Amino acid sequence: LKELIAEDELFEKLQEDSMILEELMPELDMESDCRRAISSLLRIGNDQLWCVLDKFCEMGVKPVGRKAVKKDDKPKGKKAAAAAAEEEEEVDEGELVPPEFGEFSGFIFKTQANLDPKHRDRLAYVRIVSGKYEKGMKVGHSRSKPSKKYSLAQAQALFGNDRDAVTEAFPGDVIGINNPGNFAIGDTLYSGKEGLAYPGIPSFSPEKFAYIRNPNPSTYKAFQKGLDQLLDEGAVQCLRQRNDEGGGPLMLAAVGQLQFEVVQARLENEYGVESQLEPLTYTLARWVDGGWDAVDKADADGKLFGIMIVQDRWKRPVLLFRNDWKAASLAQEEKY
Repeated sequence: LKELIAEDELFEKLQEDSMILEELMPELDMESDCRRAISSLLRIGNDQLWCVLDKFCEMGVKPVGRKAVKKDDKPKGKKAAAAAAEEEEEVDEGELVPPEFGEFSGFIFKTQANLDPKHRDRLAYVRIVSGKYEKGMKVGHSRSKPSKKYSLAQAQALFGNDRDAVTEAFPGDVIGINNPGNFAIGDTLYSGKEGLAYPGIPSFSPEKFAYIRNPNPSTYKAFQKGLDQLLDEGAVQCLRQRNDEGGGPLMLAAVGQLQFEVVQARLENEYGVESQLEPLTYTLARWVDGGWDAVDKADADGKLFGIMIVQDRWKRPVLLFRNDWKAASLAQEEKY
């Protein structure tokens, strides 16, 4: 190496830097690296860049399984569906489904509309947990009836603006599938006779609230379609007044103000409709474990003064507070 480096000063600098790295950097421990406890450092020359991808393949983490519960094959009404959604919040982990499991299964972690505005397409991103995806296979859906099957005929691999058709995929892969409007974040897709349901993906409690209105009645359909698709994506959460079946004002709930701005910008750019926001002064949302009976009892006792009572998309009761103190004082009321 010294012969390749013409200048002695550069060679001495290289030796000094190498000694510093050997002292400061611990030896490679793949177990710690996989836990993200440390970050690996690769020392390569300009003519060795081609080795990087091979090294990543060698050091990469293998696909891991995911715990799931057996799906109840009995059809559910609206009340039962809401109860099931509430149970999923309690994270019933169930049994581990390994990547080697013979049947295909995967969960949807993201949905997106209008990737191509010319076609108004909607995609659901699926992370494969077990089995093998094959083009044209039919799968069950964790929130649909057992007899209902969906054909995965046009799966895609997406990288930036590029799309490539996928004919097969394996555990650990992420594929994009056409969303007929029934797929939502946290849903499970599976093949085989025995249904699976992976635990839902938790969401952050919102801290910003605002009514959203359409100032132009002539664009009602486009406005409603845009909102429905953006809500399905999980861009924001929606809340309504109690017993509102959809005719009343829609309230958006988000973690930060930027989410509201993104929704308004996408409504205008992708759906061609304007919107107006009416901010609310509430800063905290809490779901009521005791259901509407607990809400009615607390309201009758005068404990909900200054608190807004609304419902989420599953018609579960939600209380909106203006400050943390009010929420903490109500939580201490043991009889509710």
